[in-house]
Amino acid sequence: MAEIKKIPGSLRTHHCGELRESDIGKTVTLCGWMNKYRNLGSLHFIDLRDKYGVTQLGFEAFKGDLNDLKKFSLESVLMATGKVIARPESAKNSGMDTGIIEVQVEEIKLLSYAEEVPFLPHGMVQATEDLRLRYRYLDLRSKKLQDILTLRSNTTRKARQALYNLGFTEVETPILYKTTPEGARDYIVPSRVHPGRVYALPQSPQTLKQLLMIANTDKYFQICRCFRDEDLRADRQPEFTQIDIEVSFPTLDYMKNLATEMIRNIFDLPESFEMKSISYDEVMRDYGSDKPDVRFDLKHILATELFKNSAFTTFSEVAAQTGGMIKAIFIPTKMGTLARKDIDGLIEIVKPYGGKGVAWFKVENNQLSGGISKFIDPSVLAALYEKSSEKGDGLWFFCADKKENIVHDCADALRRHFGKFFKLFDINAYAFLWVYDFPLFDYDEDAGTLGAKHHPFTRPKDEDIELYYSNDKSKIKDVKAYAYDIVCNGYELGGGSLRIFDNKQQSRMFELLGLTPEECQHQFGFFIEALKYGTPPHAGMAFGMDRLVMQLARTDSIRDVIAFPKTASATDLMASAPSKPNPAQTKELGFKWLVD
Repeated sequence: MAEIKKIPGSLRTHHCGELRESDIGKTVTLCGWMNKYRNLGSLHFIDLRDKYGVTQLGFEAFKGDLNDLKKFSLESVLMATGKVIARPESAKNSGMDTGIIEVQVEEIKLLSYAEEVPFLPHGMVQATEDLRLRYRYLDLRSKKLQDILTLRSNTTRKARQALYNLGFTEVETPILYKTTPEGARDYIVPSRVHPGRVYALPQSPQTLKQLLMIANTDKYFQICRCFRDEDLRADRQPEFTQIDIEVSFPTLDYMKNLATEMIRNIFDLPESFEMKSISYDEVMRDYGSDKPDVRFDLKHILATELFKNSAFTTFSEVAAQTGGMIKAIFIPTKMGTLARKDIDGLIEIVKPYGGKGVAWFKVENNQLSGGISKFIDPSVLAALYEKSSEKGDGLWFFCADKKENIVHDCADALRRHFGKFFKLFDINAYAFLWVYDFPLFDYDEDAGTLGAKHHPFTRPKDEDIELYYSNDKSKIKDVKAYAYDIVCNGYELGGGSLRIFDNKQQSRMFELLGLTPEECQHQFGFFIEALKYGTPPHAGMAFGMDRLVMQLARTDSIRDVIAFPKTASATDLMASAPSKPNPAQTKELGFKWLVD
């Protein structure tokens, strides 16, 4: 990293992680927080801390009153001037970057006194998450979180530089915009100037970046804030940041190469790095998830056909059902084994996904035992091993249901559990996937309705165009899209699609999604009109900045990588947000609460 340029005028000459043996003899001024105070009778020491590190202050040369040091509290802000000296050999600390030296203080000043803090950001005892969020500014003093903020800043810089190098133009788009369906609820902002009307905070700049392509911007990007009022989890927040990209005249290969270039730059990977490609159908078959962790193998085995004539009626009924599915996972003995209590506990792994249980049996020295072993005849066992990449002794596990999605989800949960339980992957490794050929639609079989799998501007594949214009929704659901995701270690880092650039195709999409012409005009009139005036083929993608930094920081909580995050219930404990507006505000905006 380039050396940081210093400009004159700072209160300090150096930061607290900077001084080395080469600085011995210099008179310096340091500023920071009091991390520790040690009174050894004749010797006094203060460890002074800032963002960059810790420096030990000694007071043998101090001309002031040493009793004043006792008035300083932990986390008080101090400014100290003195001479850099070498520590005695017995006092050198190889565990500190500044452990060879100390500063003999000649003058020290209390800049800001700290009352007793609710917790010490560098303390040995970890505060509860709620307490750390309530006093986030204290938590942010910790080295871990400051390092993550720096990592995030560097990631943003790398992303920008990569796109600048490729000729992209950075363009800002509005935050106050029009409500459009993007798959989640909008956050609404009432307008004072236009009573009874609202803005929406953007879930993404989707239509705007497409309009920029119509407007001849050619290559656009933006590090943008997005807002979605949706259910939260560890890797999701109501407001988030994405690296938003749109480009004119691309091919699918171009978009994959662009994603590869971005990943290569952000993760500092070699020029030879390539992402493995896998279709949506393949990834669901093998892993039950469109964002699998492929740092380890343990692929699912489709076993539905093998149990159509089984004496085990639970499986034979599923196999006979249209849409029924049975998946198997084989754990060879060389990988490890599970105690009976561990096997019985697997029901808790699948229960959140609608699973009613996990069937199993054991093979040892060609003998079957336990679970459903009495229903497994030699031909079924042979067929299972024929489908498996692993042979020999081990445990077979099965997920079965009359709904495919439940089987996929349960088998995926089992696979992830086994990956952690048996330590099958290197926690420091990255495994990237380019997943392509997603379905264009989500189909609700009960209601007979179609929903956009990605968003309503995603282009159907050319080979499925005839099906796209057919009248049978149960078949239209099989239309594939020019859509793709970038996956790493079980997380979706980004995704995008080739866009619809033909007005007839776009109108058909709105029709299939059940929007009336009036609704289309109300929500998308400006965009539909823009498509009439010469629209280039275009495509885009967006990377989730928060998830990227999660991977780089090797943390599993998105709250770790956001300076001021919200809780799982979308509240800010520090600022007590959201809060009620005062009566004057609601009167001015012309609305009333339906709840107290």
